[in-house]
Amino acid sequence: MIEKVFKVGDTITIKRTSQAGTGYRYALVRLTGGVALVEELSEDADTPGGTSVQSFIFRFLQPGQVEIQFAYYRDSEEVLYEDVFSYEVVTSEKANPIIGGWGEFKPLTDQEKEIFRTLLVAKQLASGYNYRFICMTELLIREPKYGFAKVTIYAPLRGEPILESIIEC
Repeated sequence: MIEKVFKVGDTITIKRTSQAGTGYRYALVRLTGGVALVEELSEDADTPGGTSVQSFIFRFLQPGQVEIQFAYYRDSEEVLYEDVFSYEVVTSEKANPIIGGWGEFKPLTDQEKEIFRTLLVAKQLASGYNYRFICMTELLIREPKYGFAKVTIYAPLRGEPILESIIEC
């Protein structure tokens, strides 16, 4: 899941990869709202068939709706358009967490990965943070059974995190 809300002044980097030697590249084809392309970087592969990386760095300039879209192309007859990425840009006052309110599920930060390695997380600001993780489960039996679980952990401002619950989804 990709974060959908950013503050004015935030920057993001969107990377696209392609196989070297194929002639295919990515291009920015749609940019609407209060966002600017700040820089585009290319890292070409060292060997034919290796991976080339294009990095597009954007800065959010104004509150409102933003749309970004890329196309993968070799020439004007072979163009594949990606889905449009839609983001909401808010002022820093609106971006501050509400005490007692849950945020939306999103990928973990490095700090959250230290608390619990998983797929998605939502957090609630209290006298510390309450975390809700959605993670994949694996039951180790003769034929493994896979599923999902919602894991709730409380991480106080000081002290060790505490496992609150594990509920199958």
